[in-house]
Amino acid sequence: GFRVWVDERDVSLDLSYRKELQGVLSGKNKNSKNLMTLPQVFIRGKHIEGAEMIEHLFETSELAKLLEGFPVQNLEFSFDCDSCDDVRFASCISYNGSRKVFDEEEDRV
Repeated sequence: GFRVWVDERDVSLDLSYRKELQGVLSGKNKNSKNLMTLPQVFIRGKHIEGAEMIEHLFETSELAKLLEGFPVQNLEFSFDCDSCDDVRFASCISYNGSRKVFDEEEDRV
């Protein structure tokens, strides 16, 4: 891969991330709240779209051009969090890794 740092946000575990993504995509499509597919990729703040577009950009060598200038991760050194191994969101051990999500808007799991 390109070994660039990725800011991955799990919209299934954080309502604020989901609302942020819906807000960004709502300008492109009035029904984006219902039609949002994941993943959605942004490079330098520009919406690139999803996995199919990234694959196309990779195959045509355009992805390398978009990633020019990004710092490259040194694989010899790891800066992962000691507590969560850089997962950031960890499933509750009480639920054996379940991906249950509490929907604040609808007040339900």
